[in-house]
Amino acid sequence: MTEENLNPKMNIGEKLKSAREKAGLSIDEVQKDTKIQKKYLVAIENDDFEALPGKFYVRAFVKTFANAVGLNGDKFVEDYLPNNNVTGEVKSDAKPVKDQALTASRVVRPTPTETKAKMDFRKYLPLGVIAVIVVIVLVVVGFAVVKTHNDSSDSAPTNSKVTVSNDDVKKKPAKKKVTKKTTLKKGETKVEPVKDSTSDFTVQTGDDTSKLELSANRFTTASVKINGNQVWTGSLTPTVGHSVDIPKDAKEVNISLNNAPISSVKLNNKAVVMSAPAQGQSATQRQMNLKFNN
Repeated sequence: MTEENLNPKMNIGEKLKSAREKAGLSIDEVQKDTKIQKKYLVAIENDDFEALPGKFYVRAFVKTFANAVGLNGDKFVEDYLPNNNVTGEVKSDAKPVKDQALTASRVVRPTPTETKAKMDFRKYLPLGVIAVIVVIVLVVVGFAVVKTHNDSSDSAPTNSKVTVSNDDVKKKPAKKKVTKKTTLKKGETKVEPVKDSTSDFTVQTGDDTSKLELSANRFTTASVKINGNQVWTGSLTPTVGHSVDIPKDAKEVNISLNNAPISSVKLNNKAVVMSAPAQGQSATQRQMNLKFNN
């Protein structure tokens, strides 16, 4: 875009605003590109040059603004902003500001003397720290020596006797806590599921032998093991179930069921109810483990 496309009757702010809008740029985008604060860009578009940080910034800001919106900044300033075109004469030898960081305030640089002092301080700082640490160590050691000497002076005489009782030498071992097992009466049976398990149960019974009863409301198959030995396998129907006698020495009874949801398991006429299957476990193929604790 060139200045020839602008309306010559427009003032400087209108020319720049028109060029910015034709370039499809927002004030925020121009601010990001030029590093000139938004409030100064708005002031330029409003021809409010008194709002700029200083008179010598006017030409520099206008030139930078013009370049950002696609105009020739140097030509634009020469054509539309002569040195005497702004309130308060602008000096021709004023230096343009390329970045908003260059403000009226100056960066105060340290003098060579100050720089040397800082370097000397940093140079001798480690030595000072080491000296302080050495002093602290010496103080601690001295305190420890004095305390040891005082403790030796306060020690018991050599002819003093120390009596040690037999109770201190021979300590009785702590008694182990014995859990008392509940004894059930004859005819009583207690079946409890094992915590966090969907297949294990503990069994207590007051009877010498137990009776396991299997049934189903539809056709299915099942098998029974006692102490690891298979004692029965067969079919269950709504009219035909099966019972297994469990001897006195039985420690564990394992029951495998197909179509488990339609099956029924009883021990000494006490129903044994399975928990819901674990995640990923089949609901039909189930295993029940009865562990006797008599």
